[in-house]
Amino acid sequence: MRRVNEHGELWHLYLRGKIEFTRGCQQNLIGYTQRPLSENPMSTTILLIRHGETAWNREKIFRGVYDIPLNENGRDQARQVARALKGREIHAAYSSPLSRAIETAQIALKFHGIKVKSHPSLIDFNYGEWTGLADGVVAEKWPQAHALWIAAPWQAHPPSGDSLSQVFERAFGTLAELIQKHPGQTIAIFAHRVVNKLLVLGMLTLGLERFPFIRQDNCCLNEFLYTGSDYIAIALNNVNHIKRGGAALLKEDF
Repeated sequence: MRRVNEHGELWHLYLRGKIEFTRGCQQNLIGYTQRPLSENPMSTTILLIRHGETAWNREKIFRGVYDIPLNENGRDQARQVARALKGREIHAAYSSPLSRAIETAQIALKFHGIKVKSHPSLIDFNYGEWTGLADGVVAEKWPQAHALWIAAPWQAHPPSGDSLSQVFERAFGTLAELIQKHPGQTIAIFAHRVVNKLLVLGMLTLGLERFPFIRQDNCCLNEFLYTGSDYIAIALNNVNHIKRGGAALLKEDF
């Protein structure tokens, strides 16, 4: 067994047992392996990126389907993504229809000349009556529902909002559709904290109860390889490009 941490080297990650995620283990490659993986020429590479920072991220306000734009730090974060992706071949790009994701994609792909296609199924989790309210306000007004969202979000359902299972179904179905459309190519997907976390769980074949253990910082980069039968994790919540570029990162991935 060897620790997987060699940059750019593809290894099969055995993720069928119990896994605990911490902040420290989500940078670059994670896991343990017994054998290298031969790359299938028809494998699809998935670059999954969270949108840049907004004022509501910084103020811990629930965003959901409300169209809040990037702030200047969020645009700077997106420029660091552009530098990280420069020189990589990307064949297609898809984004949530919300402007914070679309603008992130447009900035991040400025060196690629790719038209970003908006996809409605990549839109953020709908927080219903919590939308536009600060986390502390929600905790005061809906103490039981908020406590459940923190402790067991897979069982929670904000009033008039989505459930994690609903969003997982639409988002992971969309991922499968895009992979089928782009065999052997590299696709970039720009979405949201909750959507990204659910897609990562699906690709790692983990249940929704692991949702709290997955972190997605603004403009983080996740990379997976789909071989036709398995998803191979190459990077999770990679923010090295943000740190190198000097853009600020929030302490929490709210």
